[in-house]
Amino acid sequence: MNINRLVSIHVGIGQAMLSGRPLIAVRSFEEDRLEDIFTRIADHLQKQLWVWQTNRGLISPQGNVPNTQTADQALGHLLQLSEPPLVWMKDIDQCFSASVIRGLRDIYYRWQGTGSALFLSSPNLIVRPELEREMALINLSMPNQAEILDILAAWQEDHPEAKKLPAKLIAATLKGLTRSEIRHALTRMAHHPDEENPIRQLQEEKRYLIAKSGTLEYIPKVPELHELGGLENLKDWLKKRRELLLMGEEAKEITPKGILLMGVSGCGKSLCIKAISSAWQLPLYRMEMVKIFSGAHGSPEQAFADACRLMEEMAPAILWIDEIEMGLSAGGSTAVDPVMSRIFAFFLTWMQEKPSGLFVAATANRIDLLPAEMIRKGRFDQVFFVDLPGVGERRHIFDIHLKKRGYDSDRFNLDVFADGTEGWNGAEIEQCVIAAITSAAMEQRDLELKDMYAARKQIVPISTTMEEQVRHIRNWAYERAVKASADE
Repeated sequence: MNINRLVSIHVGIGQAMLSGRPLIAVRSFEEDRLEDIFTRIADHLQKQLWVWQTNRGLISPQGNVPNTQTADQALGHLLQLSEPPLVWMKDIDQCFSASVIRGLRDIYYRWQGTGSALFLSSPNLIVRPELEREMALINLSMPNQAEILDILAAWQEDHPEAKKLPAKLIAATLKGLTRSEIRHALTRMAHHPDEENPIRQLQEEKRYLIAKSGTLEYIPKVPELHELGGLENLKDWLKKRRELLLMGEEAKEITPKGILLMGVSGCGKSLCIKAISSAWQLPLYRMEMVKIFSGAHGSPEQAFADACRLMEEMAPAILWIDEIEMGLSAGGSTAVDPVMSRIFAFFLTWMQEKPSGLFVAATANRIDLLPAEMIRKGRFDQVFFVDLPGVGERRHIFDIHLKKRGYDSDRFNLDVFADGTEGWNGAEIEQCVIAAITSAAMEQRDLELKDMYAARKQIVPISTTMEEQVRHIRNWAYERAVKASADE
């Protein structure tokens, strides 16, 4: 027996076969992929592959086996065979009973040393306690990059016009999808081409998958990096690390793991996270901590772990955790709240061991509420402080929001507005522009300079209304974080 060949077909299943295990359970949605794996193993071992499913019974290469419709009947027939074949039983976990469990245990003890195996598969297969010691359980991972590239190459044979697209970027975008879902996404791209951004079409397929989880949200529309006013230090950091993230396992030790943005509310932390997605051309997913703790998706610990593992399958990608201090505060590291404590412990370990290519981008308004073990090096690569914008940045932000709404910013004396809005954050500047446009529209005329002056007088910045809190945040971050903005 060629050991390397058997393992190369599938590492987990091949190793279970080599260890002589007659009962192998595989958790997977991909029956077409399992059929390919089991057929190749049968060919390699020169054995027949039999299949059982509840609506047809046992099916051998010679045809249907009569009186094997139920799992009891099928197992009874298999136990009478003098030369056991390889057998694949689909969805047998729906038929577990005392007699079925007994039949499976009989298979385990009688088929040892024969080189045969009984494979059980189901999307949500759970091994019964009575079979835990006899049965090997394998989670079939999603297709890796090499498999996706093979699927893509086969698809491109029928769509030669698509050969000009970047294969590695497409493969990275399709990571986390089943083979069928990959083909659906490619077909979608072929029928609804997006010349400017073909990757967007592929990401839509992931949107459907993420929507089913209930605790994660796919963010489709993200701004370009140049739409951020100022923040030159942060932009420079992102540009230099883009290539490292796309290298994946080749640069595992130096691949960026995550970034934590803290700062005054309204200064554009969330906008920065979205811009990372466009700058790195990676899909962005936001974890909904409220839904995780709602109980609608099972226990909070299980919902959180499931969301993290789903993101592992989606890598390379960006996971956005907004206001992380509200969901994972310092209280999580104590025994005050055991649920929070377990989630906190899981998150620390997961951040340390998650696969390369999965980048965690978190925001916090009060980083001083986070425990030191969360923000130490090795979990987040850098902690950036997004401060109130300086005068040059305020001018840039005014310019961005006027142009975004179709106005020529040269018509307005932006230097005056930049000077006169010290202590304002980006959200307040945007609201000033919106309020001025609204005032002009209500009088059915074009935007004028007087509207901007009037709108400015109506806004009291948060740095004034919450002066003590803002001062505390800025003082705390002064020597503890890297400024996202360049010194003016």
